Amino acid sequence: MIQKQTVFKFLLGCFLFVHFIPLLAQTPEWSESKRKKGIQVLTRPVAGSNIEEFLGKTEVDASISQVIALLVDPQSCKNLYHQCKELTVLSGSEKKSSVYLRNGAPWPVNDRDVIMDRSFDQNDKSLTTTMRMKRLDSNAKSAPSGVTRMPAFEGYWKLTPLANGKLKIEYQAHFEPGGSVPQSVINLVLTDTPYETLLNLRSLVEQGKHKEAKYDWIKEPTVTNPSN
Repeated sequence: MIQKQTVFKFLLGCFLFVHFIPLLAQTPEWSESKRKKGIQVLTRPVAGSNIEEFLGKTEVDASISQVIALLVDPQSCKNLYHQCKELTVLSGSEKKSSVYLRNGAPWPVNDRDVIMDRSFDQNDKSLTTTMRMKRLDSNAKSAPSGVTRMPAFEGYWKLTPLANGKLKIEYQAHFEPGGSVPQSVINLVLTDTPYETLLNLRSLVEQGKHKEAKYDWIKEPTVTNPSN
């Protein structure tokens, strides 16, 4: 009886292992596209799409609230987001809203725009705060003449407090631009967009922009002063 159970467990383990390998293979690995000035940019293929997903990473000396204030401030659009021409809140609250975003593109490619849902959540233990973005099928704001509306857009900003007092920033997104866009332009967007945006973010933090920002729904990590 014991021998039969052992054989059964062995066969079950083999079955699960064989069927688990394809699941692992379904998630493409990230590959580094750029590393410069303390900023790392990674890209990876997305199933069913010709456009890769990007992920930018860096660290800043800032509070969670300061970075959130920079991310949501319409006036910071052109100074923060690479190629941003307009960022407008259409409806909602601080934690969940509908927003309009328009990005510029090099001539002769049309600018792109999108209406998206933007929401925040914070992990109670790690205090990691995430701003999620996803395209909305909405006509709350029409695309201006000569602007192509993106058929797909999804991404997030993740802010993670570190033990050294800094804030780890991750900016990840995937989009479908719609229309006709040269591959050379797409390649630039995949590296320049996260890199330049994170570079701008660090610059704004160093300038002290929104340094005093506070949100009652955000818990900041406790700063411990070393004993003398």
